[in-house]
Amino acid sequence: MKHLFRFAALTGAAILTLSVLTACGTSPAKTDGLRIVTTTYAVYDMAKQLTAQYTQPAAVTLLLTPGGESHSYEPSPADVAAIQSCELFVYIGGESEVWADKLISASRAEKENLRMFDCVELLDEETVEGMEADEEDEEEDVPDEHIWTSPLNADAMLSALHDTLNRIAPEEAANCDAAFAPLHEDFLALDQKAKEIKANQRTNTLVFADRFPFRYLTDAYGWDYYAAFSGCSSDTDASAATLSFLISKVQEQNIGTVFYLENSSQKISDAVCRATGAKAVMMQSGNNVSAEDFKAGRHYQDIMAENLAAIQEALS
Repeated sequence: MKHLFRFAALTGAAILTLSVLTACGTSPAKTDGLRIVTTTYAVYDMAKQLTAQYTQPAAVTLLLTPGGESHSYEPSPADVAAIQSCELFVYIGGESEVWADKLISASRAEKENLRMFDCVELLDEETVEGMEADEEDEEEDVPDEHIWTSPLNADAMLSALHDTLNRIAPEEAANCDAAFAPLHEDFLALDQKAKEIKANQRTNTLVFADRFPFRYLTDAYGWDYYAAFSGCSSDTDASAATLSFLISKVQEQNIGTVFYLENSSQKISDAVCRATGAKAVMMQSGNNVSAEDFKAGRHYQDIMAENLAAIQEALS
């Protein structure tokens, strides 16, 4: 119920904000190009790349602040106003974005919205051996939100976004098609690279001394994993039992690489590496990127290529 009150307050504040901005002449009033609002970096980057050759440049917005924590994000009144006024709203659709479904029902039901959960086969979050159980998540069968970490899922998402853009901006379809073709090939190349890693690996186990947002990736290629937390866990400190478990697995299986995520404090990975002599290596989830990477326009396919290179080294 608290979430409903919070959402109602946000929606009301957004309407007021939009009215005031319009009166002042500084509203997010309609521009010449298409306005697209996205909730995660991976999807933001796909939209940016697909619209890069548009005759009228599209305005693509990422709601997350670069470098910010994605799982605790709540839309500000200005964010809600931007969503209400855009031509296309693209979101994932998981537990972290229940607010998006409510907003659409309240004010965007007749507008263009693309829910990426509808584009792929979903997998539930799981608690594997040694992982901390998330006490805040009392529900069962909660879909894992990080669907884009599988290259073929990402390709399905790209195709859905391409089709949606061509439907709402048919005058730019040729430009969107031209951008889509090489991106589609890039995503298929990521899938092929993962298959090559699988075919030539020495071991099959990955260790994440952090959250684990890569279930779709490991499931797609049959990799085993151990992790401190599930992908959307609210925990940041591992218990002594979890830390001991990860250390023992690294030692027993002679694992030389322990992964941590972007924006991690690295406390857990550092502790495991001190105890085992393993090397700590970062992987990026694609939920968000640093301010530096955002400014540089880092692409999803580049992030995933680096992730796969790190996996290849760890399993070789």
